[in-house]
Amino acid sequence: MQIVPVTFTYSTQGREKGGGTGPQSLVNRGLLERLEEQGHQVLTPVDVKLTDEEANQYGGWNLATTAGGRLAETVADVRRRWPDAFILGLLADCNAVVGVLGGLQAPVDSDWPQRVGLVFVDAHGDYNTPDTSPSGMLGGMPVAVAAGRALEGHRRRHGLRYPLQSPDIVMAGLRDLDATEARAIQEDGITWVSEDDMLDPDEAARHIMPQLVARQDAVYVHVDLDILDPDLAPAAGLPAPGGLSGAQLGGFLRAVVAYPSVRALAVVSYRAHDDRDGLTGEEVETAILTALEDAP
Repeated sequence: MQIVPVTFTYSTQGREKGGGTGPQSLVNRGLLERLEEQGHQVLTPVDVKLTDEEANQYGGWNLATTAGGRLAETVADVRRRWPDAFILGLLADCNAVVGVLGGLQAPVDSDWPQRVGLVFVDAHGDYNTPDTSPSGMLGGMPVAVAAGRALEGHRRRHGLRYPLQSPDIVMAGLRDLDATEARAIQEDGITWVSEDDMLDPDEAARHIMPQLVARQDAVYVHVDLDILDPDLAPAAGLPAPGGLSGAQLGGFLRAVVAYPSVRALAVVSYRAHDDRDGLTGEEVETAILTALEDAP
């Protein structure tokens, strides 16, 4: 497999803050070399950067929107330059969902936008809106934004011109949901599988993938690393009790990535600055390497 790594280190806090410390740390750990040892052709990482003027704009949400728009441009450019390549995203946090989807939706070889789908793997649903969010965190809203439930201007600045419909989204994990968020996911009829379901990866993939890929030109698999067990990976995302090991997560991802329409996989929210013993990084590496070990 030809893999193009895309690194993105911007969060609402700025560059290389919080989960933004994770992408370069994974590169420094030798992840890309280990992918090459598996037989993949790994190209030079493409790093998304803002100008100083853009990076110093007022407001965390505005920074996230500006950076996400640049991420979308980068993903679209990668797709045009290497149309058969697989994108591996090493990204700061879940706000990147909208940018990756926007980049994948951009036309590749015609004027027609691509039909895109999302497999969202997370301990949380990220399906709140400004009206329903208990915390007001933008990071708790990106799937709802991608689905057109809120923040239209934010979505469009990410290049996601057409919002996803409910059948374009499947979710996995979701062990820590707000009540209003859970109700919205149910009312919108979004398909999802539990963490217990993910332990039988082939069956879980058969449940969520065939109808999804039948609708799409490209599918994006987004992984918030707080899907991992915080006892094994305490420096991942917003910890919540429960979760999977890196090997279990990787096994599920391997079954999903086996579907040819899957063109991008990204992991987010690895707080490398908190990972003093390196154990979280090991779980993250295991998940990625297991996910891609059998990819053609």
